[in-house]
Amino acid sequence: MTELRNPLRDHAVARITRLSAVDTVRARIAIAIELGLLRPGERLPGDEEIAASLDVSVITARRALERLQKDGLVQRRRGKAGGSFVVENPPTDVVDVSEVYRGDKITVDRLIDQRTLIETALVSAAALQPRSEALAELQGYIDDASHATSWADYHLADEKFHLALVGASGLEWAETQHREVLTSLYRYFVPYPIEYLRESNEEHQRMLDAIKRGDVGTAVTECQAHIQVLHHTMYTGLKSR
Repeated sequence: MTELRNPLRDHAVARITRLSAVDTVRARIAIAIELGLLRPGERLPGDEEIAASLDVSVITARRALERLQKDGLVQRRRGKAGGSFVVENPPTDVVDVSEVYRGDKITVDRLIDQRTLIETALVSAAALQPRSEALAELQGYIDDASHATSWADYHLADEKFHLALVGASGLEWAETQHREVLTSLYRYFVPYPIEYLRESNEEHQRMLDAIKRGDVGTAVTECQAHIQVLHHTMYTGLKSR
């Protein structure tokens, strides 16, 4: 029997796992600034929010922001109106560690396709036998995401929504594989404008509405489009400013 490949063992992913936690946060925010996803003068979420959304400690997030200040990309201000802000004229050269993320495009594309295969199966099963309690949980995460005011808040609700698809499907055996692929892919996500993320949340709603109706075809089509677009909208498919 052929052993299933674990994306975490692949050579390309191993490149980012060799980075320190501080440098992974630094790289993801640097890429977002370079691409204009985080705009000049924009205030970043607080250290605690960044830590929670990128799954690191608050100390790690704080040190990464301090490094970004030294890189000339972020300005840290003290006081009541303080915080972390993207500088008005960020340098156009990429922070060195972000090249590690850019070099993993093949891995990112494969993870997107793996996630598509798993999640289309989950939404298909969910639509075949809608479970009211599980669907209410999914709706709650969509509502939470709709009230998010920053990419950090949105990311937390988004992750909960996609992980909860397993419960809605009834395919509990898929939980480990789904979580592994989703977690691996989320390690490559960078901050996006909240306006774009709200559009993504509308796709969640259309997917869920189809599941509630028992419309398998539409649910699968919406899910597939929602994930496959990442080939073009994740930073690996975007060009620098």
